[in-house]
This record gives sequence, structure tokens and C-alpha cells, in this order.
Amino acid sequence: MASWGVSLLWRYTPPEIAVRIANPELSIKNPELSIKNPELSIKQEAPIKKEPSQQPSITGALDAGSQTGTGDVIKREVTVFSFMRHGPGTVATGWNYKDGSGGVPVSQFCYYTAIDLDHSSKKIDIAANRIPRSDFNPDLVPDLEGALAKCQWWPG
Repeated sequence: MASWGVSLLWRYTPPEIAVRIANPELSIKNPELSIKNPELSIKQEAPIKKEPSQQPSITGALDAGSQTGTGDVIKREVTVFSFMRHGPGTVATGWNYKDGSGGVPVSQFCYYTAIDLDHSSKKIDIAANRIPRSDFNPDLVPDLEGALAKCQWWPG
């Protein structure tokens, strides 16, 4: 009874939580981003589009012939991946480049992956350099012909 009486006199009220917007003057418009700050303005003229015929250009801090602090030569190879959904998994295509300068890839590969019931996945190589592989169980890839059609080969 005493607890009930105390509850009538004193009720717990959680502390107020103040929410403030850090930059209330920020507004995003499509296709333009504008910030109402006289010191900073950003404007995007048009969306960036990548045509399939464009060569990927990969640049970074390492140039060909860079060396480590101990004088070892650093060799950089680059792989560009493309992914497409296929059934319960994914078809991935990779283009291997000899360095980060882009151009024509030195080799290409295509594989299929799907998540197993135990949340692991298995990679099944299905093609290399446009040639379908035959050294795997084709029952592991649903609609093998459809999967091979989703491989993204270098044009040319």
C-alpha cells in the first residue's frame, strides 16, 4: 500500500533529449547539390555515366617501379570485378590488368557463387578468357547457359 501511495506522489519522468540539426541550411536537390554557405559551393552539372567502351583507369599512390623502404620493388596488379545476380547466387567476372594503367586486360575469368545453408559459399569457376570450363559438376550452377551469358567479357 505504501508503494502505491508513493507512486501517486512521485512519478519517474525521463530526462528531455534535445535533438539539434548540425547544418540546418544544407539542402539537396536533384541533380544539383547546393550548400547555403558563402564559403563553400558545390554544383554537379550532369551525372557521370560510364560507357561500356571506356577503359577503366586505376590510379593510386604506387607507380610502376615504386620501392619499399628496404629497396624491394613493389609490383601492382589490378583486377576489376563485375557482378550480376543469377538465381540464388552471383556471377562474377574479373578482368586482370598487369598494372593500374588500364588498357586491355591480360586475362579474364568468370565464376558463380551462392551462399550455402551453413552461410558459407563456394566459388565455381565457369569460364576463363571467354572459354567455358568443363572440369566441374554443371549441376552446381543453376541454368549454366544463362550464367555463362552473364559473364562480362572485354569487348573486342
